[in-house]
Amino acid sequence: MAKLLIAITGQAGITNASLELSRRLLAAGHEVTLAAPRDIGQKVGPLGIPFLRLPTINERPELGGEALSTTNQQGNRWTRLQERFRKRKINRLRSLALTDPTDFTQILDRLQPDVLICDVELHEYIITAYRRGLQLFLLSQWYSLWDRPGLPYLLHDTIPGEGWAGSRLALWLSWQKIRWQRRWMHKKIALLSFGSDRRSTLLTLATREGFPRRFIRKSFWPGAFTYEGLPVLAMAPFEMEFPHRPLSFLHYIGPMVYANRPEQAVSDLPAIFDRQERTGAKLLLCTVSTMAGVHDDFLLRLVRAVAPRPDWLLILGLGGQNDEFELAEGVDNVYAFSYVPQLRVLARADLSINHGGIHTIHECLHFRVPMLVYSGKRSDQNGCAARVHFHGLGLMADRDQDTPTAIRAKINYVLSEESFQEKTARMHN
Repeated sequence: MAKLLIAITGQAGITNASLELSRRLLAAGHEVTLAAPRDIGQKVGPLGIPFLRLPTINERPELGGEALSTTNQQGNRWTRLQERFRKRKINRLRSLALTDPTDFTQILDRLQPDVLICDVELHEYIITAYRRGLQLFLLSQWYSLWDRPGLPYLLHDTIPGEGWAGSRLALWLSWQKIRWQRRWMHKKIALLSFGSDRRSTLLTLATREGFPRRFIRKSFWPGAFTYEGLPVLAMAPFEMEFPHRPLSFLHYIGPMVYANRPEQAVSDLPAIFDRQERTGAKLLLCTVSTMAGVHDDFLLRLVRAVAPRPDWLLILGLGGQNDEFELAEGVDNVYAFSYVPQLRVLARADLSINHGGIHTIHECLHFRVPMLVYSGKRSDQNGCAARVHFHGLGLMADRDQDTPTAIRAKINYVLSEESFQEKTARMHN
């Protein structure tokens, strides 16, 4: 069996998914070490997997990490640009030194893994591992990031075949626009930093380390660039994609839901579950995550939508970001918590109202829970919401426009229309 090193960013979503991936690999008899530049050892510990803290990734190696396009003092922008120009050679060398993967090389020398499974965002480590001839797989937590015929840009909520935006021509034109926007963005950053930005520095590192440029593509999202030709493992189901022919190096290994992960206990939940069983009420779970804080208005509209329906019980998880959210007086079928153990509630829920996070969607599929998706409109959330809608696993809605009446009608439709439950169960299988 193989000795595997899994290197990830350590952010919450990909950490939980990677723990499930690690669990499955351990069960198959492999030796697994999980590593990240964030301290996630406490999460890894219960599985008995060795954890290794990786060197911090320098996201902004350019001069002092300051913003390139603006400054706090507008009058100093030209002065700072001149200073950056004078020190451009020093800054490029400094950025390369900050990006140097020597520490990671020493880790590889010590561990001697047979295989490296590396997060697609950890470019320094990917470049280093390739140079050393390691068997390398890139790990992605998203649906396809690549431009393919008939496939919309992952950050858009376009549904193929719906209206002009979903036509083949419109999709192609959209990709061309995105390509030029991203190209200009990268060029602008490189010009303003005089080549000391992360992307320019990584390209210099790739040249120095002999990493083939044929593998590097312009990045549509996320990060400095994407890859073409290196094998990519996508922790997503191909069945949830829009119809298209995937690239040969992209392998969909399915959702990695760590269903037995430890979750913080909430003492009020048993009473809510008991009320659900006694009354036969439908249990709704809304986890707001990135919608918290600046989207209080949506939460208030949601509460007003649910309040007149005593046959609905709403558990509202505020992601620890909004402890001051207050329910209106007299509302007794809505329960708001700073934190909710999502897996425990999903196991009993009839509907998930979520922001379109890919890991939340996969957890809903795991527990066969239909969805009403109010996209957080960040990163890939629009694209995930569109896929839920396209496959009939729920509805995609607009948090900025829906009134309490509209929200109530959509909740009722998803709960009462049996096809959502049937298609969710089919997708689960």
